[in-house]
Amino acid sequence: MSVTNLDNAGLQKLLVAEPDLLLLDVRTPDEYYGLGHIPGAQLMPIHTIPGNMNLLDPSRKTVVICEHGVRSYDASHYLAQHDFQQVYQLAAGMAEWNGPRSFSSDLDSDDETAASIS
Repeated sequence: MSVTNLDNAGLQKLLVAEPDLLLLDVRTPDEYYGLGHIPGAQLMPIHTIPGNMNLLDPSRKTVVICEHGVRSYDASHYLAQHDFQQVYQLAAGMAEWNGPRSFSSDLDSDDETAASIS
């Protein structure tokens, strides 16, 4: 499977067109909470992905996000190699994201991985 790179405009269009889209933020909890995240994004730091694959649905459209695009590149290709069907990555990362940004979550900030990704 291949990975599709998205710019800000492409992700914003996809967010409108695909309400069930999974936004998977692979940064650290400090980045996710401190620098903000796209509303609705689920935190799963990149180093936790292999042990948490059971929380992800390979048939669900998934956009992988990090701060500058490096970790999201690695994580999105990892998912694609593990039979995820529709994987995207925000190429420039949150550093250049110009859409909505949230600094809060229902999750405990000490929890590195979402308990479940719905």
